Amino acid sequence: MSKANFLIIALFTAASLLRLADVFRPIDKASWRECDLGSISRNFVQEGMNPLYPRIDWRGDGPGYAEMELPLYPYLTAVTYKIFGVHDQIGRIWSFHFSLGSLFFFFKLAREYLDIYASSVAFAFFAFNPLVFETSTSIQPEGLMLFAYIASVYFFVQWLKTDRDRDFWLAVITTALTILAKAPSAHIGLFFGVLLIGKFGWSAFKQAKIWLFVILTLLPGALWYLHAKSLWTSYGNSLGVSNEYHWIGRDFFTDPSFVTGILRIEVVSVWAVFGMFVAAFAFWRGYREQLAKHTLIWLASAVTIYILAARTTSEDWASYYHVFSVPPVALIVGLGVRMLWAFTRELANKYSQNSPAAIVAKVCIVFIVLAAIASSLLFEAKTVRANFLDHRVEDPSYTFAQRLRPLLKHNGSILVSGGHCVDPKGYPVAYNASFMFYWLDQKGWNICVEAQAVEKTHEYSRRGAKYFVAQKSFLQEKPGFEDELRIAYQLIAESDEFAVFDLTEGK
Repeated sequence: MSKANFLIIALFTAASLLRLADVFRPIDKASWRECDLGSISRNFVQEGMNPLYPRIDWRGDGPGYAEMELPLYPYLTAVTYKIFGVHDQIGRIWSFHFSLGSLFFFFKLAREYLDIYASSVAFAFFAFNPLVFETSTSIQPEGLMLFAYIASVYFFVQWLKTDRDRDFWLAVITTALTILAKAPSAHIGLFFGVLLIGKFGWSAFKQAKIWLFVILTLLPGALWYLHAKSLWTSYGNSLGVSNEYHWIGRDFFTDPSFVTGILRIEVVSVWAVFGMFVAAFAFWRGYREQLAKHTLIWLASAVTIYILAARTTSEDWASYYHVFSVPPVALIVGLGVRMLWAFTRELANKYSQNSPAAIVAKVCIVFIVLAAIASSLLFEAKTVRANFLDHRVEDPSYTFAQRLRPLLKHNGSILVSGGHCVDPKGYPVAYNASFMFYWLDQKGWNICVEAQAVEKTHEYSRRGAKYFVAQKSFLQEKPGFEDELRIAYQLIAESDEFAVFDLTEGK
């Protein structure tokens, strides 16, 4: 086995084992995304396996049908539940396998542009990026999306190069799946469109096969999201699509926090800070390279969705949206390595002809780029390690839920504190918090901060809510509300963050 092949096998094995070590843990963090996907999988098993009608727990007194992306990921989890029983770890196992597919197709894509050593560095940068690592074991659809996203780019690039029907159809399938898995990934069409115009010119718009590609990749997503929208209009439940405003507004041009937020996430979570120096060297020395042009177009396509959805993509909690940037950035880092190798060979050939000052300057450039590559990989490794260790710290909310569950004696629904109804600028926010519903295996209502009032609590009690699982940090935003609850209802359990009231009988 060659040293190059041994290197990539070692990197793939290390990346796989690190992910595998994070697979076998339950949904034990207060993550609404993981708990929503977990509950949808569980509800498929308990309430029917119709994939067109995913159900959430915070449904009130309705059936719980919710607007979301195509629920393929929770459906696969539910099918596996049918075989092995309901275990949180099964969802992570699915994400783990999708992540292996992402690693495989990223390396194949890198090899289309780079030699084996540069590809190995690009692969390491991609595999250990904290955003990629997080999606690799998270119970959320980003793992499936990233797998299809990278595969679609690989097959599309192959189709442009070879014009093989096999690559065309695989590009169609993976691109359609990408859009069905997460709608924002449709921005990849901008990248594909520019590549098509670059190859065929404006005559690309006259080719029937290209129009077939457009129709077959967009139509499934259009049909699904129209159906999902009907679930929202009929039942009023959405996983952050219609019940939250994500889009750019006039304030984008007056409030710098949108741009600074996007840049902060990109620089820290995507570029690993020091990767910016590698990119600068890559474009300085290799701006004529096809890879440099393709990665710039790809990044520009991703940045387009970040700007359009800036109200979300500028927020730290939504950093996972920036996973779209990681593949092209990793390829740029690989290009930087290739350019550095070429530059050092050039130095060796011209050493005797250059002045001492020029030699020192070039050696300094080489040192800076090498240091930037090493620092980027070390920064990523440190971040992944921190995230990995954080996953092993027990969430007090989860611990309290386990203690609370046997205390809920009355059958029926529950009321749980949610987030804010609107953001500071008055735009609607998806305030539903699913984790207590999931951990307690209950259905019911969320109440947002601005709606908190004893009269509202009475109303939910009349509609069938038996308990109010109240989050103290939200109660405190309505002065006096917690005191009114303690006067009106019996307190059955309490922790530093939660107070649980029995709504079946007043004091």
